[in-house]
Amino acid sequence: MKIQKHPVRLFQKIVCGIIFLFSFVNSNAAYPDHPIRLIIPYAAGGPTDILGRIIGEKMADILKQSIVIDNRQGAGANVGIMAVAKSPGDGYTILFGDINLVINPFLYKNLSFDVQRDFSSVGLVASAPLVLIVSQNSPLKNINDLVSSVKSKPGVFNYGSAGAGNTTHLAMELLKSKYGLDIAHVPYKGATPAINDLIAGHIDCMVVGLSAAKALIEGGKLRALAITGDKRAVNLPSVVTFEQAGFPLPEMKIGSWWGVVAPKGTPSEVTQELNNALNASINSNEIKSKLRELNIEPLGGTIGELDRWMGNEIETWSKVIKKANIQIEP
Repeated sequence: MKIQKHPVRLFQKIVCGIIFLFSFVNSNAAYPDHPIRLIIPYAAGGPTDILGRIIGEKMADILKQSIVIDNRQGAGANVGIMAVAKSPGDGYTILFGDINLVINPFLYKNLSFDVQRDFSSVGLVASAPLVLIVSQNSPLKNINDLVSSVKSKPGVFNYGSAGAGNTTHLAMELLKSKYGLDIAHVPYKGATPAINDLIAGHIDCMVVGLSAAKALIEGGKLRALAITGDKRAVNLPSVVTFEQAGFPLPEMKIGSWWGVVAPKGTPSEVTQELNNALNASINSNEIKSKLRELNIEPLGGTIGELDRWMGNEIETWSKVIKKANIQIEP
């Protein structure tokens, strides 16, 4: 005798089968199948925002998917960084970060993120040198003049920065520590007011990004004493490196840098897809030309290279911050 299947149960099995098939197809959909959010932890218009938008636009073309820029400034980049750390690890929220990724856990007490614990690397983007500058009217003609003058008059000289904990602050603290300089720190709210006071003679020297100083150096307002990195800047070839000047700072590599990370748990095939798109963007003639105009050097490379880069940065700056006892209130 033939047994007829219950029509309700048969219907349920068909529905379950359709749901399973849809889930299977959906789970294996090519990445990315909807827009990606690129969080930039700074306000619109700054150097990191400008660079992030350039790279994000090109990556969107390569991935054939929209990349939406989301500026999440605040608390020294911590607001934006935390927003990514707490996001799902699905490749649809990524961070365009910089040195604050590795130094903030040492600058801020009780900070709840750790770059090696909470993020998956995507890749290095670019770097830019820092330049040690004085006013064109300063009697200090080179870095040897600066070091010898500071050592002969400890506590008399001072230097400006774009703010406590900023790269412009840490770079000088590294120079102080390495060469035993007693020179006071004068923090400003940004590089521009510090540079203005330097030109006016209110402070003695400072370290700043090349982009912020290049026009003023070429215009005769500032004098460059030395530049970071293992080679002279293409856009400022007359300025010697710290090593060429006799005061090497190998720990600092180049100065400013940028990289892309995703939340921890992002599948390796997704981070690799993002890395491929990032490298293709950076290596395009269009992007190389734009970065040269900004005095920025493209980097790129493997996911592992960003891991190693950040590990070395943690090793360097954690020591500098601890020795200088730099702490920032949240």
